Amino acid sequence: MKIKMLKTMPGSIDGVTVIELQAGTEYTMTDAARGVRRAAAYIRRSEAVEVIDAATGGEPVAAAPARKARAKK
Repeated sequence: MKIKMLKTMPGSIDGVTVIELQAGTEYTMTDAARGVRRAAAYIRRSEAVEVIDAATGGEPVAAAPARKARAKK
């Protein structure tokens, strides 16, 4: 999975090694589960967006559903 960072911050593309992820740069995350989880976390926190490869038309990562407040009794 490829992501494009929206913010510069320390992070990891393989779930092990911490590097400085630069805003505006595309990174290819590890195909292992931990790479996919890291990518989903960056996307969920609005720190990155998924880059869809035009040739393959990869599947986008679903954002976490918005929480709705409970109705008061």
